Amino acid sequence: MKTSTRWLMAAALGLSGGYVHAAPMPNVYDDGNRWLITAYNDSSPTHAQMATQGICFLPYAVVGTHVRGMWYSDTFPDWNGVYSQEGDQVFMHGDYAMDVGHDGIMFEIETSSRNNQGGGHWTEWRENGAYGKTIVFANAKLSRVGKCTSFTPTDALKLQIAPRVIRTGLPAVNPLDLDQLPIPGIELAPQ
Repeated sequence: MKTSTRWLMAAALGLSGGYVHAAPMPNVYDDGNRWLITAYNDSSPTHAQMATQGICFLPYAVVGTHVRGMWYSDTFPDWNGVYSQEGDQVFMHGDYAMDVGHDGIMFEIETSSRNNQGGGHWTEWRENGAYGKTIVFANAKLSRVGKCTSFTPTDALKLQIAPRVIRTGLPAVNPLDLDQLPIPGIELAPQ
């Protein structure tokens, strides 16, 4: 739905007595829904760079003061989840590896960057029956890089992303694994 259509719907609802919040601008979807996220190991004295992955944000619904929708990765198989944005703050959670691996990502869109960058934190863990096995606490840098070709949750589920492989030939275990080989035709420029 175009921004002007959303605004007209919100205005019509507002005239009927209920107050509807407008979607925050900038948001993760309207000006290009494909972003690259790069992790930097927070425990490393040099904040060593880890992997970069592509994320596609799907259309949102306005929920109170938030916009909410689903997201998926177009570079790592079976990695997807839900996002919620309020103002310039974005909150994401998701799963990968048949829901065994988990991610929590929080970042802020840097409005002084012409709305095309964000910075925050990325945590990844797996279940272990006790407190969870933390894979990493990382800083995250995000860059808006364009538009994804898939625009509905159904389309996203149909994507068949081949398992990622690292330079040694072994499969990547999680989205943060170092030295993942490039995917032909998919942009993962260094940050």
